[in-house]
Amino acid sequence: MSALVSASVLREWERLLVNRSRPYALQQRDGSYRWLWQPLTRQLLADHLAGEVTLALSSLDGTGLCRWACLDADAPDGLAHLLELRTGLADLGFAGVLEASRRGGHLWLFFTDLVPATRARAAILGAMSRVYAQGVAPARVELYPDTDRPGALGHAVRLPLGVHRRTGQRYPLIGSDGRPLTFSSTEASVTFVLAQARVPARWLHAHWEMPVSGDGEQPHAAPSATRSVVIRWVDAQVSPLDLLGELAPASALRPMGQGFLGWCPFHEDDAPQADGSPGTPSLYVVRNARYGWSWRCLSTHCRLSEPPMKHSFRLLCELLGCDAQTGIAAARARWPSLKEKTP
Repeated sequence: MSALVSASVLREWERLLVNRSRPYALQQRDGSYRWLWQPLTRQLLADHLAGEVTLALSSLDGTGLCRWACLDADAPDGLAHLLELRTGLADLGFAGVLEASRRGGHLWLFFTDLVPATRARAAILGAMSRVYAQGVAPARVELYPDTDRPGALGHAVRLPLGVHRRTGQRYPLIGSDGRPLTFSSTEASVTFVLAQARVPARWLHAHWEMPVSGDGEQPHAAPSATRSVVIRWVDAQVSPLDLLGELAPASALRPMGQGFLGWCPFHEDDAPQADGSPGTPSLYVVRNARYGWSWRCLSTHCRLSEPPMKHSFRLLCELLGCDAQTGIAAARARWPSLKEKTP
């Protein structure tokens, strides 16, 4: 066992990060990863911290649960964006540990216990929407785990405090002031991470549904303020479920939480993940007593993932690939009761 970290600290490190002990991935000299279908040992975890190997672990266990989530921003301004995002998420109860990376940064959110990946992803995406709505400029961020299918192999994420094999650098943890943190020893840095606040699993279950905003309410768009009678009628009377069933039947929505989840027709939702596992559905539709029907894609890969939620007329236009004026004409042709209404 490496003398850099005590056995007791290493056990806690294992409990914090290991979703499944087999397989694990080793980073290669070119920065790529190779899965090894062998048991992960504590000696390997110690070797990672010593810089002798670099490990990446599945973001999901074998049953669709996870101990952590990681927000990955690979862009020149990715670390700065994650710094803002960390502050906003912490205000909503999602404390995180920020680490620099070769191309940006990783924001780690650790849970007190195993959490269903479906719930974790929906809650974090909902919280991110709330942070963006409060003024933080949106940016492209990958959220792992990227699948919630039981038995799937979650995207491998490089563990904190390791040496990147391509650059030979050990990227630092980042303090609240945006500056790298320094530690007297490897064990001190590990102990620091272990001491950080974690997201309570019970709180996540009790206060966050899918998708959600920071106050526990569905992040719906306000009722349509347009003067168009046609648009208001479509928003109030037409179900997105009917539109998708007719114009995008492959979306195959099914009940999920308080609404419905299916394949998004606006990006390659069903494309295989980077690790070869199947894609995951991300189009969410819900009906609310106050706001009516609304929808949004939960995937950050989709141009329609930005908040707020959208209404039925926007969905009609997106499915038909047309502008609002053409959409109004299409609505009149589709629903006879609209023919006598003014635009």
